[in-house]
Amino acid sequence: MIRSLRTPVALSVAVLAAAALAACGPATTRGDADSSTPVSGGEVTWGVSVEPVCYNPQDSGQQNSYPIIRNFAESLVGKETDGSYTPWLAESWEISDDERTYTFTLREGVTFSDGTPLTAEIVKANYDRITPEDSVLRGKPSFQAYESSRAVDERTLEVTLSEPDAAFLDSVAGIWGSILAPAALESDTDLCRADDPALIGTGPFVFDEWVPGQQVSYTARDDYDWAPGYAAHTGPAYLDEATYRFLPEATVRTGALTAAQVDVIENVQVTDTQVFDDVPGFQYLSGPTTGTAFSLNINTREAPADDVRVRQALRDGFDLDAIIRGQYLGTVERAYSSIGPDSPFFDDTLVGSWGDDIDGANALLDEAGWTERDAEGFRTKDGERLTIEVGYPQPYVRDERDILLQAIQSELKENIGLDLDLQIITGAAFSDQTANGTWTVYPNTLATADPTNLFRSLFSSEGFLYMGADEEHTLDGLIDDSMHSLDQDARKAAFDAIQEQVVSDARYIPLYHPVYTLAAGEHVHGLSFEPQLDSPASSYDVWVAR
Repeated sequence: MIRSLRTPVALSVAVLAAAALAACGPATTRGDADSSTPVSGGEVTWGVSVEPVCYNPQDSGQQNSYPIIRNFAESLVGKETDGSYTPWLAESWEISDDERTYTFTLREGVTFSDGTPLTAEIVKANYDRITPEDSVLRGKPSFQAYESSRAVDERTLEVTLSEPDAAFLDSVAGIWGSILAPAALESDTDLCRADDPALIGTGPFVFDEWVPGQQVSYTARDDYDWAPGYAAHTGPAYLDEATYRFLPEATVRTGALTAAQVDVIENVQVTDTQVFDDVPGFQYLSGPTTGTAFSLNINTREAPADDVRVRQALRDGFDLDAIIRGQYLGTVERAYSSIGPDSPFFDDTLVGSWGDDIDGANALLDEAGWTERDAEGFRTKDGERLTIEVGYPQPYVRDERDILLQAIQSELKENIGLDLDLQIITGAAFSDQTANGTWTVYPNTLATADPTNLFRSLFSSEGFLYMGADEEHTLDGLIDDSMHSLDQDARKAAFDAIQEQVVSDARYIPLYHPVYTLAAGEHVHGLSFEPQLDSPASSYDVWVAR
């Protein structure tokens, strides 16, 4: 039973001092060449950048929370680095010739942490809960084509789709497709608190202690034996316990690791890379880049950005290459497309095709009628300043992205007289804006997923940004083309068309391709990244040398 603790956990003076010093698929791993045999026992403490807003996997939209949630929440299938799918809670599956029926055979012996056996009826109840009509997932890409499911017997589930959906297995593999116990489905709570007794999954760990705002701890299950096919081992987790401490300040995370107050940190600050990379006693790891770029999504319905010329001027009115190099010091790649370069669906013809055209941007704004200037040098029309607000939800700010936007803001003012008004808003305020369609510019990145799900989430009338919008503002036709066949060449053609259109009409401005980074002491082994989530994996494969 999890214990909810209320006493604060403070960092020691040594950690803070170290922090001050620090301030002056398969993962790419540097500095960890030890291949000794894994051992069981011990514990690992992570220093992580955010606390989950919600621990319910079926209602989580916060990518940084996924590695934490994955310790107890699992899906029917897993995803390999090469994009193929592998058994997890389901040992096998079949797809009908018309691509509308998926038949899953569940693994034998799987149980939830409260002892309840996993059955097809339970999976059906979960999938019925996360259908788009009435669920917390409405507006998210998963399960959009889900129609119904039927428990053929205790271990066989037949899922029927309303139309072919080439991204359905990706939805099944995602965090939103995690399977919760009957106690969770029958609960009248939102399951967002870590100490909710109904928040029960099948994973290798169970909640132990939770200190809101400070940390959450898990203990390993000794009866776990159904790891995903991409895992490095089978059976119970190696660790006895895994703790995640919430350390939002990058310098504090660095200081905590250098002072041995934590064993692993994520989201290593760019200027701190040299503290760990190729440094004795530490290891540094970086993950794949297959999800969306960190980008500016621009609402095509809201003035003045409803004018494509204004959007294109914003896109080309600053030197993105120089800004990215200056801030991230070569640790990330400037983006030209919405999909990451490690994806087989990346459109490399977009490289070098747009951006840093100050004269062209100014000409577009002149053509659009923004020809006057106010006392501060901003363009005006009919006495109104050319202002585009950027509403950045505070729970999703990471990797100094707010500083990046400030640099872009400064260049846009200087180069073309556009006022990019950066506002850090609450998650609740952003939810209200998306519900009403009044959001303006949304900076975001989405985790690795099938591109159909990525694009459906961002650009379709079923997604969270343009839900219910008309054809003028959505790309429903191209997105449908990408989902209605499993033929990879046909899908690539649709994806290329989408990538080209959203950049050319500047509804989407890619900025850089983010990568998750980890640093750890040399005694920690088994760190990796979960391909479907484009984030660090859970603590299941992690072990410590003793």
